[in-house]
Amino acid sequence: MKITVYDQDFQEPEIKPKASLDQYCKLMDREVSLTLASPERLISRECPGCHSQQRRPAFDKSGLSYVECAHCKSVYVSPCPSDDALTAFYRDSAAATFWRVRLWEETREVRRQKLYRPLAEWILNTVDRYLPNANRAIDVGYHSKLLLEELMLGSKPLSSIVVTNAIADIECSGIEVAGVQICPTVLTELKRYVPVDIVFAFDILPCIADVDAVFSGAQSGLTIGGLLFVNTISISGFDLRVLWEHSPIIYPPDRLNLLSVEGLENLSKRHGFEILEFSTPGTFDVEIVKRTLQRKPELTCDRFIRYLLMERDDQALRKFQEYLQEHRLSSYVRLVLRKC
Repeated sequence: MKITVYDQDFQEPEIKPKASLDQYCKLMDREVSLTLASPERLISRECPGCHSQQRRPAFDKSGLSYVECAHCKSVYVSPCPSDDALTAFYRDSAAATFWRVRLWEETREVRRQKLYRPLAEWILNTVDRYLPNANRAIDVGYHSKLLLEELMLGSKPLSSIVVTNAIADIECSGIEVAGVQICPTVLTELKRYVPVDIVFAFDILPCIADVDAVFSGAQSGLTIGGLLFVNTISISGFDLRVLWEHSPIIYPPDRLNLLSVEGLENLSKRHGFEILEFSTPGTFDVEIVKRTLQRKPELTCDRFIRYLLMERDDQALRKFQEYLQEHRLSSYVRLVLRKC
């Protein structure tokens, strides 16, 4: 199994300016409490990673309850809003509109250069390594516009990508890239666009109720040997484990599912996928914890961690972040799965 390690060449505020991110989170908190957290509209569910029903309370955010799986240690919201309610929220809410119109546009070119161009290069290199004759793909994920532009304008573009996420008409409005077709579709209806060689599922796993739908849709739609690309946020990561409910990146509905490494492995194998790459190439874990402890020195924290982050130099912190990447202990996860 391959593990990728990255050097950090930018800081988190470049893609998430604090003032804009704070405003987004305030909007999100208010709207989730008012529109998604009504008890009569919530559905109890089992662990999205291992399907265990054994769990214990973790913490609450915006009127929603997070629980921790007693088996695989994944953390997830239960009871949870339905996927129909979540789609409506991402289509119409002021918070989602603010993300698209303000925060996304404010950081567009930095995101293109620092996130999506390297991501596209990694995807194309991975496809060239494992499935060099791939032609057709489905993109079920969110925030796809810049990635699509980079993928299809590269030196070895795919022949076609159908973008099927439920709000693709909004997120990808105005895109004019040859070979890209925008077709908003619920996950259960992907069969009209298959078979395909590749499925992209970026930025969707943390914010849907039915995680299995992504994997079962990919499994049924991919050709034998086809590839599923996934990214997500994992509760196994250093920053989330240390900060827990105080983590600035845990907020619903963007983070309904925080699967552990073990939960993600279970999910992938349960749906019949071979894991080709399981990396945690995140670069912000140490920075996030240090910045949070500086802003909130009253937070309880292991003495060694506080000493390491506050007293040791930048080189030590960079090496520690590399250690987290090498041992799959960063909270940002990237998977490449192959249909057997």
